[in-house]
Amino acid sequence: LSDSSQALDGAKGTGSLTMFQRFAACQARRPVATCLVTGASVMSIGDSAVQLCGSGTLDLERNVVVSAYNGGTSPFFYFWWQHLDGMWPGKGVAAVARKALVNQATMAPFNSALFLTWSTALESWIKSSRFESKDDPTALKSKIWEKVKSKVRSEIPDLVLAQCGYWLPANAVNFMFMPQHLRVVFMSSCAVIWGGYISYVVHR
Repeated sequence: LSDSSQALDGAKGTGSLTMFQRFAACQARRPVATCLVTGASVMSIGDSAVQLCGSGTLDLERNVVVSAYNGGTSPFFYFWWQHLDGMWPGKGVAAVARKALVNQATMAPFNSALFLTWSTALESWIKSSRFESKDDPTALKSKIWEKVKSKVRSEIPDLVLAQCGYWLPANAVNFMFMPQHLRVVFMSSCAVIWGGYISYVVHR
């Protein structure tokens, strides 16, 4: 029985290793497609879990919006992190600190503003389409744009501060411990938690 258990554990370990190797090979061959699918899938699964654990219901519109954003931006960050690795190679404290700080200073405000713009505009457009808004297209665009500007102006300062406390440590772990082909998976997992918070910000 002991030998059988050990053989079964070995088979499981081999299967996991094979899946990992296939994922790494796929990431190397098709980095953009792999990042896009991985980012969207991890966010979709995580956001569904967050919603079901929190409210007990699943908002499919929210799930599609946040998953599409995370999937669409994942390839950019994959290559951006590679660029930072090229500027400051290695996983020493000094190199990791530089990469994490530069990433935070340059990407955090941009990413927050873009996510707020994307989610607010797209969800507003979906709701107006569902309820067959009587506003003419020009007026509807103006209405959505005003809502987006108001949301970005009011939320960005506090959001950037909150990002520093959350994403600086996450980025440090990412640069110090994660191999390149697992960074999108790790950061997408972190983004699930952040997505729960930022979704609250978008809808409050």
